[in-house]
Amino acid sequence: MSLTRADAALAAAGDELWLAVSELAVTVHEDRPAASDLAVVDDLAERVSELQGTAHQIRELCRSGQVVQMPARLDAIAALADAAETYYWHALRSHDPVAKLRAASRGRGDEWLAWRRSVEDAVRRCVPPLGELAGALRVAWHEVGALLSLGMVGTNATFDFTAQSTDNPRRPS
Repeated sequence: MSLTRADAALAAAGDELWLAVSELAVTVHEDRPAASDLAVVDDLAERVSELQGTAHQIRELCRSGQVVQMPARLDAIAALADAAETYYWHALRSHDPVAKLRAASRGRGDEWLAWRRSVEDAVRRCVPPLGELAGALRVAWHEVGALLSLGMVGTNATFDFTAQSTDNPRRPS
């Protein structure tokens, strides 16, 4: 893989995460049952909005700049991806929020049951994009490391592809 392909894979992974979290947001915000003015539903909506904001930041960072600037963005993308994954597992998939949502929907009829199941399905569909983003980050870091091992010199958070040295036999002069 090349740095260009790694950058494209990172952009695609950011897009996939954004789409999955946006689908979850639509389910939570717009598809919720009538008379859903419960605190647990409002809390869920806030948590999903928080994750959506982080997914948006990730997407924008993954898609911004030129390929040669990608190495400079990797730290920020990795930090946001770690934060998003931790928040996802803590705020949406841990026992407490799942138990509260299930308790709130219990005994409220078929509409609530269907909505809760839709929310749980949409939450689960966020797992693959989180994994794809982590994988794309690993590949991107690998490509940057490979360039560095070939003697490419990092300057001002970008790579100087024109630097030449006569003492490195692997780099043409």
